[in-house]
Amino acid sequence: MIRTAAALLVAASPASAQVAPISFDSGNALQIVPGQWTYVATATGSEARFGTHISLRCDRSTRIVTINSVSQPGSSLTISTSSSTKTLPVGGQLASNDPLLDAIAFSRGRILVKAGSAPLVAVPSWPEAARSIEDCRI
Repeated sequence: MIRTAAALLVAASPASAQVAPISFDSGNALQIVPGQWTYVATATGSEARFGTHISLRCDRSTRIVTINSVSQPGSSLTISTSSSTKTLPVGGQLASNDPLLDAIAFSRGRILVKAGSAPLVAVPSWPEAARSIEDCRI
């Protein structure tokens, strides 16, 4: 009876609850999505962006780096690097000394990004993200 009830609960649970957690190793099979990183200095700091997948915005006055999905603003964001995985709350604000920022800057070859209901994507680990992060540390 208990096994039957447990089986029914598992069968009734939403598919999203059964999704395996994101890990850098499991994302190594993903192809890096096509596109380019861009870096732009702004009046308040800088922004690095990879297409519609991810943006890192530095606010130099507060030393806050905001990481968001460009295509799914207002959704939580999970970032996985070669050394760290972290789910950011909606708004994605991190102090400039947060260890995830170093993990992004030094990730080996790729950064995995999962925003809301969008598919998991691999973006290249290029210097533009590290440059925007460093702008908030000066």
